[in-house]
Amino acid sequence: MKKVLSTVIALLLCLVLFAGCGGGKKDDAASKPLGDGIFSTADVKFIDENGESVYEIIRGEVDSDGIAMGAYLFKRMKQVLGTSTKNVSDIEDGTDKYEILVGNTNRAESKQARQYLIESVGGRVNDFIICTIGKKLVIYGMNGESLQAACEYFINNYVKADGVKGGIKHVFKTEGDFPEATVNGTKLGNFCFVKQRFNESYLVQNQFQDSNALLTEKVGYLLEVVEDHNAASEYEIIVGNANRDGVTAITNADEYSIKVSGKKVYLNGGSPAAKAMAISEFAKMLVAGPVTDASSVTGSYAQAVAKYDTSTYYIPTWTDDFETPSDSHATGVDLTKWKWGTDSAVGHNGRTSVRSQNPNHLYVSDGMLNFFAAYDDENYYGFKITTNNKMTFQYGILEMSAILPHGSAFWISLWANSPNTVDDQNPSAFFTEVNVVEMFGNSHSEASNLHGWLKKSSARDIYNDLWAPSGVPEHWSLDGKYSNYKKYACPEGKFNDGLHTFTYIWNEEKCSFACDGNVYFTIDLNDQPHYKDTANQPIYLILSQATCFATGAGQNMADDAPEWTESNNFQIDYVHVYQKNDGKHILNLYN
Repeated sequence: MKKVLSTVIALLLCLVLFAGCGGGKKDDAASKPLGDGIFSTADVKFIDENGESVYEIIRGEVDSDGIAMGAYLFKRMKQVLGTSTKNVSDIEDGTDKYEILVGNTNRAESKQARQYLIESVGGRVNDFIICTIGKKLVIYGMNGESLQAACEYFINNYVKADGVKGGIKHVFKTEGDFPEATVNGTKLGNFCFVKQRFNESYLVQNQFQDSNALLTEKVGYLLEVVEDHNAASEYEIIVGNANRDGVTAITNADEYSIKVSGKKVYLNGGSPAAKAMAISEFAKMLVAGPVTDASSVTGSYAQAVAKYDTSTYYIPTWTDDFETPSDSHATGVDLTKWKWGTDSAVGHNGRTSVRSQNPNHLYVSDGMLNFFAAYDDENYYGFKITTNNKMTFQYGILEMSAILPHGSAFWISLWANSPNTVDDQNPSAFFTEVNVVEMFGNSHSEASNLHGWLKKSSARDIYNDLWAPSGVPEHWSLDGKYSNYKKYACPEGKFNDGLHTFTYIWNEEKCSFACDGNVYFTIDLNDQPHYKDTANQPIYLILSQATCFATGAGQNMADDAPEWTESNNFQIDYVHVYQKNDGKHILNLYN
């Protein structure tokens, strides 16, 4: 996708610069006024008789591209005009005001300009429009790159002290002879993807990117992906169990569904992999020709993926969905996949903090691994299960869907270690600790991390140059330089309020951490020599909760605290590993 977009963007910027010099496809009301329909032909005046700005810049409250471009326009217009133009959110009342609407605002004029753009030139990846509608000056692009190009064109061609005679109407059309893609006769540019705001898999988010890359290359479209807390629009491609009317949940993990129904399309699956398959197969439908209600289909993920090149396509290689209790232990935990962690520690209030295997505290039920923290006169009860000596993997996507507990005594984590050995398979002086999600009692936020721990003193001899001349400590982590960047706050409420996904995306060069499908932190493993050396080793999983550890800051909690009964639940829906069959992604299973 990066290759396709970089080529398209480079071409677009060249065209915009050319147009700014008087060439290109220009339909400019300054030289050829158009008075038909929605467009205003009134003169545009940027500065009043007192030298103050006539317009306010309006950016969409939930449009990150519009917010960025609003700030950019504020800076550039001040440079050109010598006066400041207010930059405010679209939650401000804009009735009867002169406004510059940037990107997706809630103003009717933004929607009119978008619709005109789609009807006139198709609404493809690089299309943009700059126009005047009543007292509004609208700048709209079909994606972030085209919006940026539109803002550049606006500054270079229209922003000047003496204003613009005859209004503005300029449309830029994406270069290329693309076949039309339609859904029930409606151009694809009218549609957007709608995803779940919470508990969305990164696998699905990754598929949005891959499918948009295909659509951009073949039919010229790059569809916006919006979250389901936004108001519904007329034309939508609704993915998964998004908060929209007409959605039907699927319980069979192998099943995916593509349902086309008038102005809505519903893509769903019984697992993240099946849901991603629905998106991929629908994108292929759009490329192949017109899509109608008759195109609806229900399919098998296993049969569909057999036709894919899995050297470039992520597939599940290790999973535990906790669907039914295993008979290998009274808790229902599958001991062919996991083994117990049995360490204990000093707890608060004279108790010991232990790892429980008691089915009263830990059990598989209703498709979940449930852990309820508790205490008695002697102990606090946490748990730990690990795939050490059961499974290790190298590179791919590790993901957990879970409800986190809430209470200062509860310290939970999905983490991973590389084996603490020095041999041909693990030659690094350090062993890895990856914290995919770590939560210290306050489920309003969580954190990710990478650590390196010296395996043993003799390991110094392996890479002596790591300690000279400046030196590397026997333990390092990303806490210092990246401390504030690797934390993520729940956008609404707490991680205890419902299911969320927590994800680690890992390759040879970098690793990223995501929540609900959205990446919030990435580290380049080439940044420091010991990062890459440490991180690129096979790792095994550890799923745990420590309860009331005396060694953890702020981990104490009174016996009568309501959290012991109201929010002491750590519930895990699934733990999945996805990989590519490319010879680099490795999965090791042990008896």
